[in-house]
Amino acid sequence: MVHALEGIRRLLRPDGSLIDIHPVLEAPLVEIHRGGVVAFAESSPSYDYEEDLRHAEEALARIVERGLFVTDRGGEFDFLTYGSSVAELRDFMAEAGAYDDRPEDDAAVARKADLYARVDEVMRASGDRAEVAFHERGRMARLTPVR
Repeated sequence: MVHALEGIRRLLRPDGSLIDIHPVLEAPLVEIHRGGVVAFAESSPSYDYEEDLRHAEEALARIVERGLFVTDRGGEFDFLTYGSSVAELRDFMAEAGAYDDRPEDDAAVARKADLYARVDEVMRASGDRAEVAFHERGRMARLTPVR
């Protein structure tokens, strides 16, 4: 990934910047929102990309450490994808090509099925005002090349 960031630096115009946006190193949550309150929250059993995120974080730290880029601004944000049901949320995530539907071993499939069954049960008990959400935290930074 460092090689790719070095290539981006060469391609940027002299006044250009790189905007980096990626998830933080924590599992996303499956939540149920009801009346503006989080009624249920549990880590997604689909979180299997921590190693990829660690490599990305390390690559970004290396290019800053080497003096190729400076971080001008940065911060974290919440990214929520809502559905009126678990089925709707899963269909949307599958259509979007989201990692929630990566190939998994039998244990991961069972954990996911158990979680979604519990979410369905809480959703039914909550009535029409409840929404299910896939809640991720993200990080964004503007990186300016050092010339």
